[in-house]
Amino acid sequence: MPIRSEPAAIPAGVPQYFLDDELIDKHHKVVRRWLPATVFPYPTVVPDKPWEDRQLILYGTVLRCKDQWRMYYGSSLPNGGRGVLIAVSDDGFRWQKPTLGIIECNGNCANNIVLNPGPNDGPSIAYDPDDPEHPYKMVMFQKGKRPEDKWGETWGLHGFVSGDGLNWHPTDPPVILKAGDRTNIMFTKPAGKFICYTRHKDMFAHVGCRAIYRSDSGDFLHWTEPQLVLAPDLGDEPDVEFYGMSVFERNGWFFGLLEYWKSSIDTIEVHLVYSKDGINWKRPFPRTAFIAPCTEWNKTWSTCASNGPIIVNEQMVFYFGGRWTAHHYDSAQQFGAIGYASLPLDRFCAIEAAALGSFTTVPIVWPGGDLVLNADTRESFSSHPAMCDGEIQVEALDESLQPIEQLPGKAVFQGNTHSRCGIHDGTVRWPGAKSLDCMRGKAVVLRFTMRHARLFTITAAL
Repeated sequence: MPIRSEPAAIPAGVPQYFLDDELIDKHHKVVRRWLPATVFPYPTVVPDKPWEDRQLILYGTVLRCKDQWRMYYGSSLPNGGRGVLIAVSDDGFRWQKPTLGIIECNGNCANNIVLNPGPNDGPSIAYDPDDPEHPYKMVMFQKGKRPEDKWGETWGLHGFVSGDGLNWHPTDPPVILKAGDRTNIMFTKPAGKFICYTRHKDMFAHVGCRAIYRSDSGDFLHWTEPQLVLAPDLGDEPDVEFYGMSVFERNGWFFGLLEYWKSSIDTIEVHLVYSKDGINWKRPFPRTAFIAPCTEWNKTWSTCASNGPIIVNEQMVFYFGGRWTAHHYDSAQQFGAIGYASLPLDRFCAIEAAALGSFTTVPIVWPGGDLVLNADTRESFSSHPAMCDGEIQVEALDESLQPIEQLPGKAVFQGNTHSRCGIHDGTVRWPGAKSLDCMRGKAVVLRFTMRHARLFTITAAL
């Protein structure tokens, strides 16, 4: 941890993660515990239409449009092309395939296809609030007209724009970046720029394997030269390559859903990575799957939507495409569907204590408001949601680690704030119902003493 000359400043209303030691000064008998997402055992969108192949592909995007969720996904079409298709949902769990009447297939337009530009890969969508005429913008990879045209005039990332997300038009010029076939554009525009994570056309010369590159654009038409931001290291097995990555923002951090490809057995599991700037990435330890190949329908490949999670009640829901078989298997074994994994809101990792442990924060300039915890004081993750027999004690100290007169003694929290289809009160009160708001604008050190408990985030809630 870097030596601080000034107390740390945190914004009000933004949960503070413990992904690293930036806010932690000392700790005793606690551990940083990274949580995997829980995969729902059944797919929710399956290939069941005559114009769909047996393998649906979620190299696509799930987004909110008016009062519905839309899922943009891919499937091979009977005419040899690969379409961009839509499913819709009112609740994020049950999906239907609407009849759109936009693209002809098998002699009629009674289908859910919104685009059929020929063979393509990885259509993903950004939303641009600065463009009222065409707020929806899509990138997708398309090859040349013939195999020998690799990196020719039409080979690369093609751009499309739309006013309603249904009727799409190619950009002028149609090819906006000479980059590779696994690309995800971020749904949001961090710092007013479009950002995509892609493959460089010379990545095998650069690093000898598939790796993650980043490019950005201010206008969607002109993009920077892709920059290498993440590649396998000595902590990875020799056959591992990074197939692709979707990235989303949350609470001041960038999170990446990394397609971790074990090439020798041709499987992809999803690993979580994180960054403060979207360029310099860190990886949790130990390196284990965030979305694992743990069911029959996703036992070979799992690849996430480009947008990150949708929020349903107290859960983050990550939609992903799962495959039964992957590269070059015979046609009889091909199957791909779309389902989801979930994680309680903002519970990427916790500071966890078993029998008894503690940690102390660095001095923090408190911006005002109550101290609110995202926490769980069950004995274990498998305990019943109501069996919260552990506890978290909180002491408020000054920079010399002396008790603060206005907040004497210890506040005690018990409960599971994100559970049972809701978010429950995690507000911390000291004896006499006193609040940390009394330290507004002043430096405070928080000491957490924990027993059978996990602390995921702290928030200054005004």
